[in-house]
Amino acid sequence: MNLNNLPDEVLFYSNDQFYQFIESRLGVDEMNLLKIQSIRNTKTLLKVPDIFSVLGIKCKELVDLKNRLCFVDEDNNNIIIKAGVKTDFDDLITILKEKNCKYLKKMKKSKLSSSSSTANPLISNTSSLNETISSIIDSSLISTPTTAINVMPINDYIQVLVDSIEKYSINTFENIILKHGDDYMIHLNQSDTFIDGHITCGCKSTIKLPFRLRAKSFQLSQYFKHLKRTRCAMLKKKRQELKESNNLLYNSNQNYILSHTEEAIDFDETSTNSLNENSQIITNKSILTGSDSLNKKRPTSSLLDSTKRIKIF
Repeated sequence: MNLNNLPDEVLFYSNDQFYQFIESRLGVDEMNLLKIQSIRNTKTLLKVPDIFSVLGIKCKELVDLKNRLCFVDEDNNNIIIKAGVKTDFDDLITILKEKNCKYLKKMKKSKLSSSSSTANPLISNTSSLNETISSIIDSSLISTPTTAINVMPINDYIQVLVDSIEKYSINTFENIILKHGDDYMIHLNQSDTFIDGHITCGCKSTIKLPFRLRAKSFQLSQYFKHLKRTRCAMLKKKRQELKESNNLLYNSNQNYILSHTEEAIDFDETSTNSLNENSQIITNKSILTGSDSLNKKRPTSSLLDSTKRIKIF
């Protein structure tokens, strides 16, 4: 695990970019240990006093992770973090803390240098005109680069660029929003004399980000031209995925409508059949009832014969 040449921007990694960095440096289980604790960026990682303390909790969500990262004593359920896991984490956190300290010192030095060059007037107490001119020239040479580095922190510039690209994608593309870390990656480097940057697009193209000294901002026009005028594979893929998603949603809606229409038709047919059966039953009952009534009113033949005999006698 080579941690000697980490860029300054590693201090500002977050979400997917942060998890990918941890996975590449330590491993999947180590990454999941941070993810399950909602440790989403480098700054949070450096503030956590003990990232392994959560493994001492009895929780079903931690069982598999605990078995892979620790040795568990079956008698008393005590856990021992595997030596390699603990050592790798300790080394990474130590190096990140050192890099953070160096970065803060560098930024503090840059601010002090900038404020000093702005606040202090040119000193010309020498006795000769040549020395005075030399002093003025030296001051101008010093103040030029310090003006260039009197800028915001790198993470602030990254956020401004991310917001601008997101706004551009909303206004330019239909239902497509470009996300930092997924669709492109911003790389900024600041030294004592200049600040430099470029964008690595999801299609593997690299686009320069010119820095405007007067406005103290980066120009995104070249990247926007790349997205709009070239056949960007990343953008083409996102459009294809959006098209497939829309087709899937349309087919799903059509199937839903069709299934409910068939259910309604089946219900109508069932209701009609039931109504016909009920009508038939009622009709049959009416016929039977009428027949019984008629039989009750009509005298039988034996009764008529008896009546006739009575009249004869």
